[in-house]
Amino acid sequence: MSLLERTVHEFLAGLASADPTPGGGSASALAAAQGAALVAMVARLSPRDAPEAAAGAVERADRLRTVLADLVEADAQAFDAVMAAYRLPKTTPEEQARRREAVQRALIAASEVPLQVSAHAVEVLQTAAGLVDRANPSVISDLGVAALLAETGASGAGFNVMINARSIKDAATVAALRARAAEAETAARRLRDAVVQAVARRLASA
Repeated sequence: MSLLERTVHEFLAGLASADPTPGGGSASALAAAQGAALVAMVARLSPRDAPEAAAGAVERADRLRTVLADLVEADAQAFDAVMAAYRLPKTTPEEQARRREAVQRALIAASEVPLQVSAHAVEVLQTAAGLVDRANPSVISDLGVAALLAETGASGAGFNVMINARSIKDAATVAALRARAAEAETAARRLRDAVVQAVARRLASA
């Protein structure tokens, strides 16, 4: 059974268990996916004065929700691949070399998944920012929640990049991964702040 086929209770129990997956990476992807879902809801319920813009926001948010949902599973699979590489035999020098190479490949691949989460979470926040001024007042708070969830997804994914990078030996690869993660986190926090502040202003003036 895939992670997304589990009930909410089953997924939470999996997070709480001693099993390494699902873990923080999957939780980050799910947070961002929930943010995308809320953005889609707000776009669907927002005023009809700009129907083409609203339809575009719905389309983007629905696409991002689907992609991020898939990354919930992909993150767990990537971590499982890292663990499988660590379990490879290491009796002979040849086996040790193969294991080292496999571990490095798996760590780099496992870093790419959270980087995708971060990048898509930024897209969710960009879509939310485009809605904040014309969002239906009845669901403006939901847009704020969406921004918080999306930024959490981006920042959480950044933590997963950083912990993988600690075990990657190639300095240039590590620097590139960290730079990409930092860039996405900075963008996510800037957009989160803009959306949350705009939501707060609208709520205060209601």
